[in-house]
Amino acid sequence: MATMKNKEVVLGICMGLVASFIWGSWPVISKLAQIQSITSVEITILRFGVSGLILLPVLFYHSASLSSLCTKGVALAIGAGMPYVLLAVNGMSLSSSAHFGIIAPSCMLVFSTLGSVYLLSEKLTRQRLLGVLMIVAGVFIVGWHSLALTSRQVLIGDLMFVGCGALWASFTLLSKYWKLNSWVATAMVSVVSGVACVPLAAFSQESFFSNIPISTLLLQGVFQGVLVAICALYCYSKSVSLLGAAKGSVFAALVPPFAIVLGVLILNEVVTWVEVVGITCVFLGMVFALGLVKFSHKKVVAVEV
Repeated sequence: MATMKNKEVVLGICMGLVASFIWGSWPVISKLAQIQSITSVEITILRFGVSGLILLPVLFYHSASLSSLCTKGVALAIGAGMPYVLLAVNGMSLSSSAHFGIIAPSCMLVFSTLGSVYLLSEKLTRQRLLGVLMIVAGVFIVGWHSLALTSRQVLIGDLMFVGCGALWASFTLLSKYWKLNSWVATAMVSVVSGVACVPLAAFSQESFFSNIPISTLLLQGVFQGVLVAICALYCYSKSVSLLGAAKGSVFAALVPPFAIVLGVLILNEVVTWVEVVGITCVFLGMVFALGLVKFSHKKVVAVEV
């Protein structure tokens, strides 16, 4: 029994690491795609065209109605679908993938935490409040550094990443509010966004994918549409089921470090000491906000004399 439990723990940790690695590598690989002359619209079409076709059977299996797709599906797709990806990739053309890795996930956690308090009536504990404040401080440090360097372009990109965090938070909150199965919610996003890509590609004046090698398209299609949209979600869900929600959520805090390290190694991005301070604040803030560190409550015992 103990051996089986240990195997489940090891498998849960491995699954969580794979999920956080894929999500952390997404901004880096997407930035690399832009360097290879793949546009933000082409990245969006690759992501949701592939994942939409693969996940369409999920909606049939769960008997999702057309009305739910046109209402809940559209609302979820606005949060985690085409608008999110377009905003993120265009933001990365102005700023760095490292900044996306810091700002977008942390702002998503801040907006989700605040939204869960006001919309879902969840309790805001002291450690979650401390985590939110530390995240805000870390993001402010990174943004202030961009402004201090008089880089308005980078600052605009960073603000777009804040918008990405707000969009993904709306997806998270609506999924919780409607109590949707994670696979159904993801399938709705991919299918609705995939359908939206059809008129985007059909009526555009641009000739998509015309000057891009087939090998590059295949690699980006598999990464964007299979690894990011499907495999990462499965690995994360499996990790949570094996380790529990509290322990499984720790892997969300590993996304920023993975994004930063991969950005330095693959894209030769430079991280300054000021940004390191901001990254540290964000990482520690995410640890507190996710409830991975709890304050101890000392009990006062009355002693009769």
